[in-house]
Amino acid sequence: MNNTALKLARNKNYAGALQLLKRAAAGRASDTLLYNQAIVLSQLKRYEEAGQLLQQIPTFAHAQANQGIFVCMSGDVKMGLTLLESTSSGKGADKIAFNRAVAHLHAGQYEDAQRAASDAVRIRAGEPIYRLVKADALLGLANYREALNLYESLDKAPELVNLLPVRKGNALLGLKRYEEAAETFTNYLLSGDRSNQASARFGLANAFYGQREFTKAVAEFRRAVQFRPQWVEARTGLGNALCSIRDYRSARIEYEAALALEPENPHIHLGLGVVSHRQGLHEQALEHFSQAPDLFNEKDKDLADCYLSLGLTRLELNQLDQALEQLNVAMRLNKDHPAAYAGASEVYRKKDSYRYTLAYLEKAIRLSPQNDKMLTNKGNMYLKSGNMDEAYDNFSWALHHNPQSINALNGLSISLLEKDRIEQAEDVLDSLINRGHHKAFLHNNRGIVRSYLALKYEKQKDLHNAKQYYYRSIRDYERSRDLDSTHKTYYNNLGNVYKNTAEYDKAVKSYLGHLDRSAINNLGVLYARNGKGDFGRHYLNIALTLDSASLVYQFNRYKIFKEFFKDSLAKRPDILLAQNLMPTNSISSKYSKDGYINIYLYDYDFERYEFPGDHFFPIQQDKPTPPDFRPLNDLLAMEILKNPASAHAPQSIRVTTKRMPKPRRSRLAGSTKCPKII
Repeated sequence: MNNTALKLARNKNYAGALQLLKRAAAGRASDTLLYNQAIVLSQLKRYEEAGQLLQQIPTFAHAQANQGIFVCMSGDVKMGLTLLESTSSGKGADKIAFNRAVAHLHAGQYEDAQRAASDAVRIRAGEPIYRLVKADALLGLANYREALNLYESLDKAPELVNLLPVRKGNALLGLKRYEEAAETFTNYLLSGDRSNQASARFGLANAFYGQREFTKAVAEFRRAVQFRPQWVEARTGLGNALCSIRDYRSARIEYEAALALEPENPHIHLGLGVVSHRQGLHEQALEHFSQAPDLFNEKDKDLADCYLSLGLTRLELNQLDQALEQLNVAMRLNKDHPAAYAGASEVYRKKDSYRYTLAYLEKAIRLSPQNDKMLTNKGNMYLKSGNMDEAYDNFSWALHHNPQSINALNGLSISLLEKDRIEQAEDVLDSLINRGHHKAFLHNNRGIVRSYLALKYEKQKDLHNAKQYYYRSIRDYERSRDLDSTHKTYYNNLGNVYKNTAEYDKAVKSYLGHLDRSAINNLGVLYARNGKGDFGRHYLNIALTLDSASLVYQFNRYKIFKEFFKDSLAKRPDILLAQNLMPTNSISSKYSKDGYINIYLYDYDFERYEFPGDHFFPIQQDKPTPPDFRPLNDLLAMEILKNPASAHAPQSIRVTTKRMPKPRRSRLAGSTKCPKII
C-alpha cells in the first residue's frame, strides 16, 4: 500500500496517495508511513499538518529539515529558519542550503542568504536556481555588479526565462544605468509574459525617474499602484515623482496614503519633509526629516535637494548653525545650484556677518546673474555698510532685470539720496507711493528724503519751503507708524526733525521711543547742541560701548571734547584722531546744522528667495520575490519480503473479478411496434 501510494503521488494523485498511506498506517504504524504522509500533505499545501506529523519522528532522516521548510511555507520564517539551521548536513545538503538561503531572503538577511546560497552552489554548481538565489542575495546587499553578472550567466536556463528580466533591470537601476534598465523592463513587458508585470512596471517607473523623465515616471508608478494598491514602495515612488514635477498637493496625498500603511517608513518621511518645507510647514517638515536620518548620505549627489530643503527648513526656524551644516553639504553635492549659497548668505546675514554674507551672495549671483532678488539684497547689504556706490550699481542691475521691483526702487532712492541727488530720490519714492504701494518703509524713507530737502532749503535760506518739507516729513513718519508700528525706525528719524526745528522735548520723547545706539548718538548730539556737554559726552560714550567701530560716534565725541573739554582732548590722542574720520562730502555732514552728525535710519526689506525645486529622491528597487521553497520530496518505498517458508510470511491475496449483472429488462419495454405508414 505504501509503494502504491508512492506511484499515485508521482502521478500527482496526492489525495489518493494520502488515503492509501492512512489505511496502511492504521494497520501497522511506521515512521516511513508518517514521513511519506507528511510529504504528501505538503504537496496538498497542508503544511501545518505535515509539520505536526514530522514532530513525531524528529530523528528520522530529513524530518527536521522538511519540518523547517513546512514551517517557513506556513508563514513562520523565523521558526522555520531555527529548525533549518540546526539540521545536520548529509545527503541532500545542497537542497537544505538552498532552502536556508530562501528563508534568509524572506527574512531580509542577505548576508546569511548569500552564505547559504554559496554553499548550495559549491555542492551542486550546475543547478541554475541555486545561482539565482545567490544573485538575489547579492542584489539585496547592493552588490549590483556581481548580481548582474550572475543573472547574465543564467540567460540560457529555460526555466528562468521569465524570472531574469526584472531582476536584471533592478541590478541596472542599482548601477544607475537607467537607459539600459528602461530597455530591459520594456522588452519584458512586450514579451507577453504577465507573471512579473507589476514589478516590471515599477522598475520601468524607477528607470524613467532616474533619467529625470518625471512625467513618464508618474504614469508608470500609477500603473504599478493599480496592480497593487497597498504597495508602499510604489505609492512612495509616485509621491516622489509628483514632488519632482512640483505637484506638492498630489504628492502629499500619495505619501500620506503610504504612511497609513507603514508609519515608520523613512522614505515616506523624507518625501513629506520636502513637501512640507515647500508648503511652508517648517516645523512639520523638520519632524519628518528627523524620522529619516539613515537616508541622509553626505556622499550621494542625488540627495543634494534633500539636504538643501533640510538646511532651508532649519534657516526658517532660526537653527542657524545646523542650517549652515546642511547647506554646506548641499553645496558639496551640487556646486551649480544657487539656492544653497543664497541660503548660506541668509544664515550669515542673520548672524550679522557682513563679510560672509556678501561672499556667499556673490557665489549665488554668479550662478544666477539675472536674479533681481539676490541683486537687491546685495544692494541692501552695501546700504547697511554705507557703500553707496556699490549699492547704487546693484540696485540698478536688479531694476534692469525687474523694473517693477519695489525693494530695488526703494534701495535706489536711498543710494540716490546719499549721493546728494535728493530730488531724484524723492521722485522715485513719490512714484512708488502714488502708484498705491503704501508700505511703512517707503513712507519712512520718503520722510528722510524730505527731512534732507528741508535742511537743503534751510541752508539756501528758503525758510518757507524748509518749513513745508519739515511738515511733510513728519506726516510721512506718522503714516509709517500707522502702517507698521513694529519697525519703529521712524521714532529716531522723527526725533531728528524735532531737533532741527528746535522742539527738543518732542525730540527726546521720540528718541526714547526707539532707544537703539543710533538714537543714543542723536541724544548726545541734541544735548551737545544745547550746551550740555556732560550729557552729550555721556551718551556718546554709551553709543561707543555698543559699537566702538562707528566713525560717526567717534567723530561726534571728538566734536564734543573739542567744544566742551579742550583740556582733556589734549590728553586723549585716541579721541583727537577722530577729527578726520568723517568725509566732508557725506550728505549727513554736508547738511548738518551744527557740525554734529545725526543718524537717520533707513528702512528696507530683504527679499525672500524662491528657487524652483529641483527635487530628486533615492530610488527604491523592488526586491525580487524569492523562489519557492523546495521540500526534500524523497518519498520512501518499503521493501517487500519474499520468503514462503516463513511462518509469518504474508498470505498471498487472490484478487477475483466479477462482472456486474445486466439490468433487468422491463416487460413493457419495447413491446409495441410502430405501424408502417404507406
